[in-house]
Amino acid sequence: MGAPLEGPYSFKHHPWCEEIHNSKATFNSTMKGAQLGMTEIGINRAFFTVDVLKKDVLYVLPTAINASDFAKSRFNTALTYSDYLKNIFTDTNTIGLKQAGGVNLYIRGSRGDSNMKSIPVAVLIIDELDEMDEKQIYLALERLSGNPEKSIYYISTPTYPKKGIHKHYLQGTQEHYMFRCPHCSRQTELIYPECLEIRGEAITDPLVKTSILKCKECEHQLHHETKHEWLAKGNAGWVATAKCDEDHRSFHVNQLYSYALTPGEIALAYFRGLGDEAAMSEFFNSKLGLPFIPDGGQVTDEELEDALRQFAKTGARPLTGGERLITMGVDQGSWLHVVVMEYLLADDNPTDINAESTGRLLWEGKFDAGDFTVLDRMMREWQVRACVIDADPQINDARRFARRFPGYAWLCRYRRGVTGKELQESEADGGAPMLTVDRTNWLDASMGRFHSSRIWLPRDVSLEFRENVKNLIRVFERDELGNPRATYTNTGPDHFGHALNYAEMALPLAACIGTGESITQSVI
Repeated sequence: MGAPLEGPYSFKHHPWCEEIHNSKATFNSTMKGAQLGMTEIGINRAFFTVDVLKKDVLYVLPTAINASDFAKSRFNTALTYSDYLKNIFTDTNTIGLKQAGGVNLYIRGSRGDSNMKSIPVAVLIIDELDEMDEKQIYLALERLSGNPEKSIYYISTPTYPKKGIHKHYLQGTQEHYMFRCPHCSRQTELIYPECLEIRGEAITDPLVKTSILKCKECEHQLHHETKHEWLAKGNAGWVATAKCDEDHRSFHVNQLYSYALTPGEIALAYFRGLGDEAAMSEFFNSKLGLPFIPDGGQVTDEELEDALRQFAKTGARPLTGGERLITMGVDQGSWLHVVVMEYLLADDNPTDINAESTGRLLWEGKFDAGDFTVLDRMMREWQVRACVIDADPQINDARRFARRFPGYAWLCRYRRGVTGKELQESEADGGAPMLTVDRTNWLDASMGRFHSSRIWLPRDVSLEFRENVKNLIRVFERDELGNPRATYTNTGPDHFGHALNYAEMALPLAACIGTGESITQSVI
């Protein structure tokens, strides 16, 4: 090993790594904070498999650039410090392929199907799983399908609950690294916030650097300087917290265990996150190794329960020629997910019709995408005044539907660069008008109804609708200038969430139909 831990590789400062090295489970998922020695585990497993087991290995990173940098900085560096490894590998000239006699170590980026086709291997190591597209992960897993004895290693800092590494962690043994407290001798672990005593009032307070670790059982200080000693004492090791198939071991470790980061440095990261959602996400993900959702970033079960009212989807349909503001949103894919909404205005002349109205979910359900004419029936049955339908993937069917209801139906695509809740309407494309909207701002409007109690749901609303809405999560990421930017991701199917969003967009369109006012003037 090079600096800062020069010399032979050891577990002195990373004792939690030893048992993960030796795991014989088929599936191994490690959810961790940054810089905790987990990539070194992946490298060592790869070398061991090639050298001792004589089996091919596929090591996958998020991008081809990541894979190239990894091959040069981690793989080639390991060979620089080890004459033994130099003698194992007979061909190291190709960045993405290292050969040891007839055994291969493939190092690939996950993006681009051709990167991983026709590569039969026995061991798969996926590093930084949460930065990869799920489709590419499945493609990588297919590389093992021809081998009866296989091993899979997932390594990643987490992002959001029930997604990526956190999803795999929940499917496994959910093991925590335990040790004996040097003061009370009880078996314990380092967790936040119980074990981090944050001192000071702000990031500029000199006291922050004096923050300490403490035992959550006896509250005695655990000195950072001697961490490697008290972590190694007693019956230290991994303890499973979930009962499941032991052929899937999952592990979690955070930076409170790190020898390189002081408690004061972790406390500084906490203060950086106050008032900065992107920095707080980084604190939870990279420091604590935990998934994180900002406050108000997800529709909760409590908000869904509060929205329930004593009416049903089977209620009476509106009379022909009624004046009710009824809209329909359609998200298309393998199914047509449909939401029918009615909006009740608090003021006859609202300045923001979406913000100053209460939405009433009249009906939600799905139909086979093979027959778009079912939407015609829905338009007439519910006397829909405006419908917005997802333009893709079946754009021709969507166009034909819109042409059957000129002035009442619009296609829609999400685009960045559109301001606020602006609806940019382009000329009819194939006879059907196309809207271009900002995804985040409109989802703020539709999901915000749950946070502000401005939506009513029927008592028989489907479980699928509930789950789809909860699967949309508002998070913050850094833009190219380093500034935090809000966006929405999902932790599972979200079709009804987008259908609800399209129905929300249709509200100002429906109001325009009733007044004859132009869309551009009425929507800000």
